[in-house]
Amino acid sequence: MSDNTEFEVINNSKELFNRIEEAIVTNHFKQYEYKNFNNIKEIDSREFIKVYRASWKNSSQYVTLKYFFKLNNTVVEEIIREIKLYRDDYFHNNIIRFHGITKSESENYDVGYWLVMEYADGGTLRNYLKKNFGGLTWENKYNLAYQLTCAVLYLHDKGVAHRDLHSNSVLVHQNTIKLADFGLSKRIKETFNSQSNLEDDIVPYIDPKIFNKPGNNDNTTKLYTLNKKSDVYSVGIILWELSSGKQPFYIEGEQYDINLAVKISQGLREKIIPDTPEDYVNIYSECWNNEPDDRPTIKQIVEKLKAIIKKSDIITEEDNQTDNSINDNILSKKDLRHSICYSIIVDELVDDILKDINEGK
Repeated sequence: MSDNTEFEVINNSKELFNRIEEAIVTNHFKQYEYKNFNNIKEIDSREFIKVYRASWKNSSQYVTLKYFFKLNNTVVEEIIREIKLYRDDYFHNNIIRFHGITKSESENYDVGYWLVMEYADGGTLRNYLKKNFGGLTWENKYNLAYQLTCAVLYLHDKGVAHRDLHSNSVLVHQNTIKLADFGLSKRIKETFNSQSNLEDDIVPYIDPKIFNKPGNNDNTTKLYTLNKKSDVYSVGIILWELSSGKQPFYIEGEQYDINLAVKISQGLREKIIPDTPEDYVNIYSECWNNEPDDRPTIKQIVEKLKAIIKKSDIITEEDNQTDNSINDNILSKKDLRHSICYSIIVDELVDDILKDINEGK
């Protein structure tokens, strides 16, 4: 970051603070008292964000607290935009719930506002697969793939391209896929002109079209920007990861680099895992086509996965279907019962928390 940006971040803290206060009032974001969070433990730290696990009052129920630093005006606008989306769309079962905002009483932070989010006990999809892959059946893998694509379809139908999908940006809670955000991290990185395409083990998930630079003599060619078809490419890579249980192109002790990016842009793809059902292979292979226009839409992927699942005789919640299939939730009988029970518990907990807040406790 340049010295000028650092100056802006530090000296505009009061202004940023006021803008967040205004957004809370205008958009009716729920606000929690920071002192009521206990057992706060850091669980993740990235370039612009720290993530903590905490319990509410004396409850055993955990929530996630997200704290953003290196703030400037644009970053604050992106955060407000993100939580507006959460406020409107939190009810989707495969997107992490946004509960509200809390204000830190500590003097150790530039702006003491934290997002209060649903906690995912299974961690990232990458870690979940490391721990549980040996026990997953193809029925389980189909379910996870379907849930992921339904969440992405939901975003796309809202006009949102995530642009940062990989197995560390997808979470798992009670064996259910949860998208962690609406692409906020990617937008914040772009705000600071962060050259992050080669960071965080995400090279294999990035649309390879982004690595193809226009020719010097072609003044009419625009730089490629990540879009919905880029999400489709990333989904294809994650679907392969669900079939293998490992990161794409992973070699122990080695890091991804520009050489791998170049090879992928030239057509390098992971090998098909033996005994992977052919229909499933066809889906993810279509997703990772080098040409974006030749990739399917996310809705087409959802429909193809649904067809595979129906052939596998997995229960579908037909009563909750909508025309665009967003609210379908296909699960095994055991997972379906678990999911319904968990949703009821969470709803009751949230109601109790909100009641406490409204009563000023």
